[in-house]
Amino acid sequence: MMERTGSHSAPSIGSVSRGRFLFHAIVLAALAMPHSGFALTRQKFNFVVGANGDFKAAMAAASSAASSGNRFYIFFPDGQYDIGPLTGDTNQMTTFKTSNVSFIGQSASNTVVYNQNTTEGIGVTSTLFFDGANNLYLQDLTLMNKTNYGNTSTYNVTGRYVVVMEQGDKIIYKNVALKSTQDTYYTRGTRTYWEGGEIDGTTDFICGGGDVFFDGVLLWEMKVSDITASQSNSTWGYVFKNCTVDGTVDGTNLGRSWAAARVVYLNTTMNKLPSAAGWGDPMNSNPVVFAEYKSVTSTGSAVDLSKRRTSYTLNGTTVTLNPVLTDAQAATYTLANVLGGTDNWQPQTSTAQEPAPVVAQAGTTIGWNDDANALCWAIFKNGKYLANTTTNSYDGSALAKGDTITVRAANAMGGLGASSNRLVYGTTALIQVEGSAGLSHQYDASSKTLRIVAAEPGETKVRLYSLNGTLAFSRSAPTTAADHGAEISLGAVNPGTYLLRYSVGTATGAGSIEVW
Repeated sequence: MMERTGSHSAPSIGSVSRGRFLFHAIVLAALAMPHSGFALTRQKFNFVVGANGDFKAAMAAASSAASSGNRFYIFFPDGQYDIGPLTGDTNQMTTFKTSNVSFIGQSASNTVVYNQNTTEGIGVTSTLFFDGANNLYLQDLTLMNKTNYGNTSTYNVTGRYVVVMEQGDKIIYKNVALKSTQDTYYTRGTRTYWEGGEIDGTTDFICGGGDVFFDGVLLWEMKVSDITASQSNSTWGYVFKNCTVDGTVDGTNLGRSWAAARVVYLNTTMNKLPSAAGWGDPMNSNPVVFAEYKSVTSTGSAVDLSKRRTSYTLNGTTVTLNPVLTDAQAATYTLANVLGGTDNWQPQTSTAQEPAPVVAQAGTTIGWNDDANALCWAIFKNGKYLANTTTNSYDGSALAKGDTITVRAANAMGGLGASSNRLVYGTTALIQVEGSAGLSHQYDASSKTLRIVAAEPGETKVRLYSLNGTLAFSRSAPTTAADHGAEISLGAVNPGTYLLRYSVGTATGAGSIEVW
């Protein structure tokens, strides 16, 4: 959420009754603009794990609702969810077959879904096996196979412990972490999009087929081995764009060919440098594409690609590849080309987050600015999930004075955007202002300068209040004779959303400012 530079007429805001709070001024601070030209049909989360039942009940509810054709939303509040014994088979692999489902966590670091196997194997260990499930959306979760993750003494022993085995089309991961060792992420699907997030592993920890576009993902390598093992049955294979290679070791390989591998790294930051050759020996067949484009070190300097491997031989067959893409070749690896398909799929439109609401209290009612593109809002008390609602208000009569409330808006896929301001229930101060004609304010975010213009000359006084009513900034300045304007520097003001009250002589005005 940011301040649009421009002029604002001072609003006329009447006084409010004693004991109620100035909600109108808070709404002025919410500058959220819709992402699209249509409003969503409001809907609460279909199932909140822990509140409506366990994950087994959530799976059953999603399956029962599948015939409607509507998306089913499962929300996981922060917590540890051991689903292996609950929904898994005898080896704790859970198979999920329902399409059009969103898996939404409260936070990627604190919402953890996991299992633990007794037998290793690439096809029998998945924490979650998406079997023919299409149009899935996952956000703000950690999915983990705990069998040997963190037990470094086992990393040199074959132990294929999969987190996600994916067999579906049009699957999206937003800020999701997958954590295991060998074969962490096994792709057997058609088209998948990653935005942000993290994948941890040791050997071949991104493996399989399909076209998968990784945008801004952290690849965390914990063993000198191979990051990818592509078995490409498609046109593009694995495309890594703006990703980061890091971990506990240097000298790893970017990948090896499981079969007809296609892997490219575009604009990669390599905090841990790969081996000079960059690529490993083929397994079942030679690679088709192994290449990089503009890889840089942790300091931003170009990685030396002069010794990257160019030749691969298997079973008497040798192929020669160019390990560095030209500008023209790199330009073809667009999201539209890789994942668009015949239906022009644009997954990035589904990951856009709704702006943070601005929350205030009026009596026992907690309210916030409306958002036409919000599916619903999730409400948190003292950092813990409290409720979700399709209206932009909540009855706080059951809250205790001092409870801290925050609100987050969900996008069409159910993903929660940034948190609102922290409202301390029952302690928000009353701020009353009167508006006068002839006043306006303009804020230049680049220079952090506030300009007040008045109809008549006089001393300009500016006050900024934080959203709990505390005075955060106070300054006075004379207006100029030419245009009755005054400029106030906000360079010393901490970033945040503020309510603005200003006056020139006897005229007063109010508004809002987002300082960053």
